Amino acid sequence: MRHSLCLVLGSSLLLSACATLSAGGTKSAAPVGAPPELAGEYDNHAERWSASAGGKQAPAANAAPAIHHWISHPGGDRSQLLWRVVLPDTTPVQEARWLLRNEKNGFVPYRPLNAAAEAVFQTPDKAVRVDEKSWAPLTACTLKAAASRNGLAFAADPSACSALLPGIGATAALLPLRFELIEDRLRVVTVADQARGVDAATLSQRVRWFTGWDALNGAGARAGAENNDWHLQRDLRLHSEGGRVALKYRDGAASGYSLELARLTYRESNTEVLRLAVMEDATGKMMSYVWADPDSRRIGLSLGWLQVGLEQELPNNKGKRPE
Repeated sequence: MRHSLCLVLGSSLLLSACATLSAGGTKSAAPVGAPPELAGEYDNHAERWSASAGGKQAPAANAAPAIHHWISHPGGDRSQLLWRVVLPDTTPVQEARWLLRNEKNGFVPYRPLNAAAEAVFQTPDKAVRVDEKSWAPLTACTLKAAASRNGLAFAADPSACSALLPGIGATAALLPLRFELIEDRLRVVTVADQARGVDAATLSQRVRWFTGWDALNGAGARAGAENNDWHLQRDLRLHSEGGRVALKYRDGAASGYSLELARLTYRESNTEVLRLAVMEDATGKMMSYVWADPDSRRIGLSLGWLQVGLEQELPNNKGKRPE
């Protein structure tokens, strides 16, 4: 069952949440320009999985919601960031979009005002031209270089930013107030996170896309060794952070099984793995799985009735980004 996260926060909650956030220092620990490695796609599936005790229970009420980020430099311009965030498990799906521009010794968030501005998030390979009819600057919420062990962190002054938030609407809850990149992990503090506690944040991992094939026996998991009714798909595509894809028969009918690919860390052994699992759709039960090194570029399995082969998608052979 999907649960909705209410983003329509009252003015008092927005103001009190911002008041609890530290801006993270005033000295610049990193250059203002964002490095090219920040651009990418991120998801906090591993964080959610850990909060659910390895999928054995529902995450606590104050746990981070499922969240997915797309960050890109429009037209390759490193002085700008297209910042799109989605909460996929809310009903209806909640999302927010911001343009962060390198100004005033930091990144100034710009709010899209019309359809033309919203459209740029669907074409991140094109340069963005900013005008006052399409974009509204949130100068008081400028994210400036902040202290970080990693050397890449940007934080807004919450006391200055808070006055703007009630007028923005529901999307204000997803405005980034601090973010930092730690290797391939993106740590973000939003307005909504502050309702969960002073130190609350979401930790997402960089997404890698995999493509490949599966051969599924028509009798499913009950197939005998003599059954040669194989159904082949060559267009599998799923990502490494909890990505799922349904397995289908040759006529397009649902088989009742899905694949899930996820990079996870087992607390007991502090072991990080890339796990490919076969799920039964009706029950959500994991039927079988295999592990690989978390940085593996290839992974597959053979269960007798099901065979799968996946390979990491090359940068110059990317498919269309799912919407």
